[in-house]
Amino acid sequence: MSWVLNPQNYSKLHTISISRNTEGSVGVIFGLCLIPLIGIIGLGVDYGVATSNKAKLDRAADAAAVAAVVTAKAYLANNPNQVNVTTKAIAAGVAQANSVFQVNAGNLPFTTFQLQTPQVTRTKQTFTSVVKYTATVKNNFGTIFNSSTINLGNTASAAADVSSYLDFYLMVDVSGSMGLPSTDSGMTQLASANNDMYSDYQQGCQFACHFPGFVGWSKAAGTIQLRSDAVNSAVCSLITRAANPTVPNQYRVGIYPFINQLGTLAALTGTMSTVSTAAQCSASWPLAFTSLLDTGTTQLPVGRDPTTGTGSGGTHFELSLPQMKTTISSFGDGSSASTPRPFVFLVTDGMQNSQYYFTASGGKYAYPGNPSTFAGYANAWWDGSKPAPMDPSLCQSLKNAGATISILYIPYNPIKYVDRGGGVAWENNIVNGFSSTLSNPLKSCASSGFFYTANTPTDITAALNAMFDQALQVAHIIQ
Repeated sequence: MSWVLNPQNYSKLHTISISRNTEGSVGVIFGLCLIPLIGIIGLGVDYGVATSNKAKLDRAADAAAVAAVVTAKAYLANNPNQVNVTTKAIAAGVAQANSVFQVNAGNLPFTTFQLQTPQVTRTKQTFTSVVKYTATVKNNFGTIFNSSTINLGNTASAAADVSSYLDFYLMVDVSGSMGLPSTDSGMTQLASANNDMYSDYQQGCQFACHFPGFVGWSKAAGTIQLRSDAVNSAVCSLITRAANPTVPNQYRVGIYPFINQLGTLAALTGTMSTVSTAAQCSASWPLAFTSLLDTGTTQLPVGRDPTTGTGSGGTHFELSLPQMKTTISSFGDGSSASTPRPFVFLVTDGMQNSQYYFTASGGKYAYPGNPSTFAGYANAWWDGSKPAPMDPSLCQSLKNAGATISILYIPYNPIKYVDRGGGVAWENNIVNGFSSTLSNPLKSCASSGFFYTANTPTDITAALNAMFDQALQVAHIIQ
């Protein structure tokens, strides 16, 4: 029996043949593609290993750089009278950097690394370190593409000031606005208790309630903690820390409250005990700063001269900042007790007010109060509230002279009130309108990196201590 191949059968066989040939081609193509595909995936694995190892080596370099300057600084502080102490401090820093790098780098898979000898130098009051490493990572898959290794490297630097002699000028705003309670609940409580401003519909004064005949801050005394109390407590915490320097007489602290002008509560030349007593650190609030809040009569006058002291009626940065410049005794680099480095710690809400509560005397403004509490001076009078943001350009002269301005900004709690008209409502509305922008000029006033914000009592204390820590220039990575 013969089998005849007809066209229909041929077509079926031909179709089957083509299908089988296609399957074979796909297999060949897939096989050819599989090798580079595996290579690419392998390169990703190699790159991941290299990236992970570099991150660990970078951290080790950073730690070594910091360890170098911290060790050198500590050696110098512990051996101040040793011959060639700087050279020995540098050697100690180099040795510690080597050790810290090796410990932190540990054993890295498929990687060999080499640490160049760390460099530690001293320029005046600053130790600087440079730590550099190179490394080679062996590729497990990269050889497919003729890439057998990945080369790594990085440089880390750190700096730390040695134990410097530092002067801290605490320039504390005690104008009326700093008499706001430190919490929202406290503001509500003061408003309900304060019957000032009867002519303004008994709205309950919260802001700058210090005009003659009004009870002002006395309604809060011992009952409501004001922002001035919170700042006072924070300053006392700083005084305690400054009383324990690494070398004798390393830090000096003076307290200079201001309203219209700069007064002196505790001179920089006093002992820490004297400064603490002046700030009433052992008492419970209300403390010294609350007692110094603007009451219409200048406080801390020199003798019985009402043209001196803190003044009354406004917040005048344009007067108090230049006065601070003349108060600073040394614009040194901190390298010795005779050349201390000055830090101005400006604690304020940033509210400028060019108003005065004064009388004219001999071509000067005097602040005797109303009724006058200074013999021979007429009663003071008020020229009207003019709240506004401060002018940051006023700070430049201090910075140009060599002072570091570190600012602690105490933001306003918005004043909550029912607008029934009158002066209190007008001022509340003005203050609420721009108080959220007061931080901007203060940031420009502060030296670069020396601006802090805090509102609650706890945060104010933490911020002031952070300002102190920053002034001590703890070791930091610079590259």
